[in-house]
Amino acid sequence: MELLRLTLLEPGQNVSQMAKRLGIGISDASQELRRLQSRGLLRRTCQGRSVTFMPIPDPQVPTAAPLLEVLKAALLRSRPDLAALAGMAHALGHERRIALATALRTGPLNRIALATHVHSCPETIDWHVKTMLDGGLVVREGQGYALNPNCPPFLAALLRLIQPPE
Repeated sequence: MELLRLTLLEPGQNVSQMAKRLGIGISDASQELRRLQSRGLLRRTCQGRSVTFMPIPDPQVPTAAPLLEVLKAALLRSRPDLAALAGMAHALGHERRIALATALRTGPLNRIALATHVHSCPETIDWHVKTMLDGGLVVREGQGYALNPNCPPFLAALLRLIQPPE
């Protein structure tokens, strides 16, 4: 998150400069920036041996532009809570949790119904739901779970990016 925030705040710095500024290894910084690039959030440019990354969404990745806007809004605040943002992103950071969130769009479901929706065992559902609860994505409702109607704006924007199944 810190690398992305630095890229948003000061675009055009090379990887070595960013790594030094954040006190991390160049290899680690490069790997993380390439990971963000692979998701369509950054564009890589080279000038000689200097590699820079710019916060320019890849038009081939339909969710990149709206996600980058959400991330800009969250990360460019004066004091973003990076740990909270990471927890929220982690709540949707697995395909099974995305499937669970999609299933919960229809309304509250218990763990057995969720397990049926995503073709998994209830114990696995419990583990994923705990992550979603910790991230603020879902709330307990009766004997089941529902999407949190009062989730933070960052998380609400991430939810809007999830495409319902066709």
